[in-house]
Amino acid sequence: MTAVPEDSGPGDRRPETGAPVDGWRRRWSVRTRALGEAARVRTRRFWDGAQPTLRQLWWTEEPVTPVTTVDRRAPEPLAVPAQGQVYVFLVRATYTWSSETARPELFGWYVDYFQQQAAQRLHRLAVRCAVEVPPHRPRDLHAALTAALADDDPPPWTYARGEVTFACEPDVTVHLDERVRKLLQPYWEQRIALECERDLARRRAEYAEERDRRDRQETPSATRAGDVSEPATTAPSANRSEATGPARDAGGMSGEARRARRGSRPDGPVESFTPLEPLLPPPAPRPAPGQRPRPGEPEPPRV
Repeated sequence: MTAVPEDSGPGDRRPETGAPVDGWRRRWSVRTRALGEAARVRTRRFWDGAQPTLRQLWWTEEPVTPVTTVDRRAPEPLAVPAQGQVYVFLVRATYTWSSETARPELFGWYVDYFQQQAAQRLHRLAVRCAVEVPPHRPRDLHAALTAALADDDPPPWTYARGEVTFACEPDVTVHLDERVRKLLQPYWEQRIALECERDLARRRAEYAEERDRRDRQETPSATRAGDVSEPATTAPSANRSEATGPARDAGGMSGEARRARRGSRPDGPVESFTPLEPLLPPPAPRPAPGQRPRPGEPEPPRV
């Protein structure tokens, strides 16, 4: 005996699985497969044709050229005690920082980070060199500090943090303490004044020597010119001496005595008197024993 399901009504009847539904799904799957295959073929063709152009447009990175960044810092001077631990020296330093690995935007931060270490390093060297240097000799400390930088701790100083490396080169100058400067000021003022006076005296001596040398050079030339013109000027000088004073001949008789003996000239004025005896010349002075007579004087008779 077989059980037959009861008919529950027209609303409870299920749709029968038939050919229309299966055919719709099958058609869409075939169509989708055909479209995908066509798109795949077209994409492969496009990619094969675009390969040469894309190879030309590919980005190629060139090797990075290192760039050196440089910065100079001049912090506050370092106070270093001098000999006796009473006065100090002022050590001023200019630090030159350079790096090839630091990025420019972080360069200043790294310099601020390493600056204190470089200042402490220089301070230790300066204290060691200034122990035996008097407070009024900054040049000696500068020489000693320069030698210590060259021999004991030569720059550039190297600092590193991670992959970043920095190089530092200090440039050092030494100055006096202000109290020592006030004590040395009167000494240097007097020394400068003395050096100025010495320079002035030396220049005066040089000018005087130059003037004397120029006068000695001019005197021989004037003498030579006078020797050439002497014969022309001898006769007028004799006439002037005859007009101004009584000229005497070899016998010692003056010109007036000779004219009086001869008589007056016809065209001359009458003389007021006529001397009866000729006027004798005054006796020549005798030189002292052992003294040679002057040029132009007659020699005394030898006894």
